[in-house]
Amino acid sequence: MIGILLRAAALTGVYLMVLTSVAPGDVLVGGVIGLSIAVALRPRRPARPRAESLAVAVASIDTLLRTAGEMVVGSWRVVLFCLGARGAPGFVEVPRGDRTPHELAMWGLLTGEAPDEVVVDVDRGRDMMTVHLVDASDGDATRARHRRVHERWRRRVPH
Repeated sequence: MIGILLRAAALTGVYLMVLTSVAPGDVLVGGVIGLSIAVALRPRRPARPRAESLAVAVASIDTLLRTAGEMVVGSWRVVLFCLGARGAPGFVEVPRGDRTPHELAMWGLLTGEAPDEVVVDVDRGRDMMTVHLVDASDGDATRARHRRVHERWRRRVPH
């Protein structure tokens, strides 16, 4: 219920920002619209047990912190490359492994956050994912890093 109210409040806020108004009538209309949308789009699946929810929360925080770290390291690599440090820009193919379509989407989003790596393609026929890197000189190390991150994430997130 709290989640629905938070979503309704956020949607109401967006509605009021678009209108650039906080008139009582606009707040009321925005609240009704926001609450209607939040109720209509609420999750329909059963709630997870508390222990499982806690495990997902811990894994999510870990993923966010690791992604932030990769963004810092990736930014540093790009700065060094732009200042003339050696690098071998290029493509590296990473095996898809046992990633589900949802995990592929998450992997692509998180990988693209670091400025030194960009997901270019997912070839379902060959089960390969192509990544462009600022320094693709060691493709084996890149593949191993992506495999380690995926395996770590897989262990932490309940299925």
